[in-house]
Amino acid sequence: MILKALLKKRGYNVIEAENGVEAIQQFKEHAPDLIFMDVMMPVMDGYEAASEIKQLAGDQFVPIIFLTAMSDEESLARCVEVGGDDFLSKPYSFTVLSAKVKAMERIRTLHRDTRRLYS
Repeated sequence: MILKALLKKRGYNVIEAENGVEAIQQFKEHAPDLIFMDVMMPVMDGYEAASEIKQLAGDQFVPIIFLTAMSDEESLARCVEVGGDDFLSKPYSFTVLSAKVKAMERIRTLHRDTRRLYS
C-alpha cells in the first residue's frame, strides 16, 4: 500500500487491518495515536468500526481520518457523524494528507494537555 510506505518513510509506525473487525482488535491491542479508516471494507465497514472505536476510546481523543473513494456530501457527512474527525477523498495528495496528520497531532496534544489541567 502506498500510504503505508509514505507514512513509514516519514517515521510513523504503521499497523494495518483488512476489515473493520480487525481494526477494532488492532485498536484494543495497540492504542494508536491516529487511525486512517477506509469506508468500504469487508466484514464490517468503516462507519461501524469508527463508531465502536470512538466508544472504546471513551474520553481519550483518538483521531480518525476517513479515506474514501466516495465524494458525495451524504457519505462525507456520515464519516463525521460516526466519529470521524476528518476525511480525504481518493485519490489523495500526500501533501494534504501530511497536513491533516499534523493538524490531528496538534489537536490530540491540546486535548491531552486540557485533560491534565482538569484532572
